[in-house]
This record gives sequence, C-alpha cells and structure tokens, in this order.
Amino acid sequence: MVELLLLATMIVSMGYRFGQAFMLATMFLPVLLAMKYFLPQIKLERRPNNIIGIGCLFLSFLVTVYLLLMLCHSWMMSYGDQMPSVLLNPVFLVLILAVLFAVDTAIGRWLDKHWGKSPSSITFVSERKNVTLLTKQILYVESNDTETWVHTLDGERFRNKTSISQWEQILEDGFLRTHRSFLVNVSQVSEVNGDAVIAGGITIPVSRKYKEKVNIMVMSQS
Repeated sequence: MVELLLLATMIVSMGYRFGQAFMLATMFLPVLLAMKYFLPQIKLERRPNNIIGIGCLFLSFLVTVYLLLMLCHSWMMSYGDQMPSVLLNPVFLVLILAVLFAVDTAIGRWLDKHWGKSPSSITFVSERKNVTLLTKQILYVESNDTETWVHTLDGERFRNKTSISQWEQILEDGFLRTHRSFLVNVSQVSEVNGDAVIAGGITIPVSRKYKEKVNIMVMSQS
C-alpha cells in the first residue's frame, strides 16, 4: 500500500487525478507478484537456454505491465486522450518495476526481522490431488528415479513429478541438499555421523559433493 501511494503520487504529476493515478499504480501489482514468485527461482548460469529464458521472462514482465497500463488508461480516459510518453518508455517501466521489487523485498525483510516470518506453505500435486503443507512439516525430499517423494514429520509420503532441483529452489531457506537424491530440513537434523545426517530419526546420506556445505551448517548451529 505504501508503494502504491508513492507511485500514485508520482503519476498524479503526469496530469491524472489521484483516483486515476492510483488505478494505474495498481496495474503494476500483478507483475510485481509474478516477479516475487519467479525471480527467486532463477539460477544464473551461463547457458544459452538459461539466458534466453531469463530474457523472455523479463520481456514478459515488461509487456504485461505495458498492456495493463494501456487498458486501464483507455478505460478511464476519454477517447483521444493520449497516455503520457513517459509511461510508454520501457526504460522507465523497468526502473519502476525494479524499485518496487527492491522496496518490497526490503520491507519484507524488515518485517521478518522485527515480527518473525509467518509460516510458509507449499502446494503441489501428488497422485492427481492438490496437497498443501507447511514447509516446517517437511522432513526431507527424496528423488527416486522419475519421481520425487516428499516425506513429512508425521511419516506421510507424497509422490510428485517435481524434480529435486526444483524443490531445492522452491524451499530454499531452511533446507539443505546433502546428496543428489536428498534435500533435508535443517531444523530437524539432530546428528551428523560420518557420511550421513540424522533427521527425525531417519539416516540420510551425505555425498562428497555436499559434505562441505553440511559441515558449514553444523558449525553455524554449534
């Protein structure tokens, strides 16, 4: 709301009434929400497919906000009223989106620091049914051939087709890859024993590739 009010105030200077400016400001919200979902999942790797995909993603953000602004302007204004050229400038739109995303991220971190994070949840499809779990309920994620199994603290297991690499991106904070086939909830790790960790009474292997990360985790918790 703070961001919308500030943005609306800026748009008022372009000749709109405040109500009109506020409506135009809200057109940035769908794109901002999409950015909050997709940007944390991006892996910056120097591969042609990844670079093209990232470029297409940012282009879709820009085109979407441009179309939303045009539709909103056409709906509110009389025929023949031209949209200010600055709102048609792609550099300006990219700058506004970047500032909104940065401010939103900063506000979120400040709220998390002072008020604590609200419990996050994840929804996925398992055996043709939608399943919603709090991330803190997940004990570990296991890759098994073409499937991935999500194991919970109460012993349930949900099969799905999302790869373990995608799960690693989705869960991020609080989960650690210990093996090419295992992703574990760090808060549930009670013991590190050689080439394995114990989480919820379950022994989960640690491969050579991920051993250093596991050791860093142990040191940070001690």
